[in-house]
Amino acid sequence: MLVALLAVGAGSGFAASAQTRDTTIGTGVAAPVPAARPELPIEAPRPFEADPDDPALRPGIAMEQARLGSGKFEITFPAPKGWSTNANATNEWKWKQPGTSNNTYVMRIEQINSQDITIEDAIDIRIERLLDEQEDVSIRERGANSLEYTYRSNEGNKRHSFMRWLDLDRSGQADVEIVVHGRERDVEGTSDLIRRVAEGMRGATAEAIELP
Repeated sequence: MLVALLAVGAGSGFAASAQTRDTTIGTGVAAPVPAARPELPIEAPRPFEADPDDPALRPGIAMEQARLGSGKFEITFPAPKGWSTNANATNEWKWKQPGTSNNTYVMRIEQINSQDITIEDAIDIRIERLLDEQEDVSIRERGANSLEYTYRSNEGNKRHSFMRWLDLDRSGQADVEIVVHGRERDVEGTSDLIRRVAEGMRGATAEAIELP
């Protein structure tokens, strides 16, 4: 008797399940189901603003001996002759050719002795800051003491920059940071300028050398 009742119950359950199961076939054209977490559309690249049409910086410009800092922090180096100099801070200076437009070319030198970091660490920090603070950053080349990159300026212009770090007293730590910014048309001149400045820079205890 118990076996018979179980059989009847099982059959009833199957019938009820069949009645609630959707066995209909839909009509119409199949359409994709919207994703639960759709991705945002990719923005089209923004064009850069037009560069100022000032003449390009050429290699081999006239240089003159410059001296900054004092005591054991004094540095001497070749700087562009006739360019104006502005102190951004007590340990940072900027050179710009008078009469040139913004977003053309400019040189900056900073003494970073007090930061107590190696050149490798200084480069790592610079790259991290660029990626955090600037747009459209592209690292073109990284050397043992140099960095070449492009980025979008605050005004929307494409900037091509060269940086060098120097250990003047051979302490294993970076003493000076040099950067020259320019346009793509200035690359030949800006790369030549930073090379000449870096190769001619000396610390307080070094002998002066001829301008490169």
